[in-house]
Amino acid sequence: MGFREDFQSSPTLYPLGLDLKADAVQFVQLARADFDALGFHDRRMLTPQTKTAWARWPQVQDAARGLPVRANFIFHISHVGSTLLSRLLGAHPQVFALREPGVMRSFADAQLSLGTPESPWPPAEFDQRLSLWLGIWSRTFSPQQTALIKCTSYVSEMAELLMDRVAASRSIFMYVSPAVFLPALLGGAMVDIEGRAASRLTRLHKRLGETPWSLASLSPGEKVSMSWLSEMLALGAAAVRFDARCQWLDFDAFLASPEPRLVASMHHLGLTDPAAHAAPILAGPLMKQYSKATHFEFDAGARQKILQESRAKHADEIARGLAWMDHAAAKWPQVQQLMERLVAT
Repeated sequence: MGFREDFQSSPTLYPLGLDLKADAVQFVQLARADFDALGFHDRRMLTPQTKTAWARWPQVQDAARGLPVRANFIFHISHVGSTLLSRLLGAHPQVFALREPGVMRSFADAQLSLGTPESPWPPAEFDQRLSLWLGIWSRTFSPQQTALIKCTSYVSEMAELLMDRVAASRSIFMYVSPAVFLPALLGGAMVDIEGRAASRLTRLHKRLGETPWSLASLSPGEKVSMSWLSEMLALGAAAVRFDARCQWLDFDAFLASPEPRLVASMHHLGLTDPAAHAAPILAGPLMKQYSKATHFEFDAGARQKILQESRAKHADEIARGLAWMDHAAAKWPQVQQLMERLVAT
């Protein structure tokens, strides 16, 4: 078969990333088992032995034409069990689980720059390319499968756009409360917070219609709370517009009673026989492994121990972050409405 036929037949020819300057796509060849084994389907999979190849965009564009768009989504705020949920749902025969495709992050960045001199594409071309990429990400290994795309946390800004583009899509929005998010991130995941703090603050200011904070004025705990609020408001906007197609999932509630919540998520995605599939999936090894690297043992007890240690070590910053959140909820109605929605969920 030629490139186009190989490309359309399955996800095996997998697009790893973009070179925007050269307008080219980097490919790697993955078997079905590779997708299951890998924690992330982006450049983190690369080893010195990995072979990749490049194709210019016109060739990829031609190969992608006519691909059907059929996908569901997991959006999340980072470090809230989304990789675990992706693996659990991916064990259902009707799901092809795709975790954090790197090209989607390029589109999230491009969306923020649309209409500026820094934008890689004008708006019309952005729309046209995104439509083709949604077809690329929708490829599966069997006709009975639907792609379930777990997006990177800051792709939450695109949740409303993506759900609009994929009209039949269903989404799961994963989160934890600020009281859990603060110790989880302060306890060892500040690289994500620091790396995206500036863009998240810009996005938050845009949604609030004001610019009350400067990045330099925020303490570490306040940056964590700001990041939580930036991503959650993006998800909240999508949920207001597509309420019936969205399911909020608190990770701590999931861990407290995983089977009924996994069944509910399967039902939300329209999967067959949720109750029959959920129990054996949960009885398998996935709940006892670190989902991002399955050779490490990790479970709910280990997570609670880490959170407790972080609460003791970062008590002052946690208090600052919670106070910042209380202030935001008192001042901006949309923040208070978000909090009330989550309590009612």
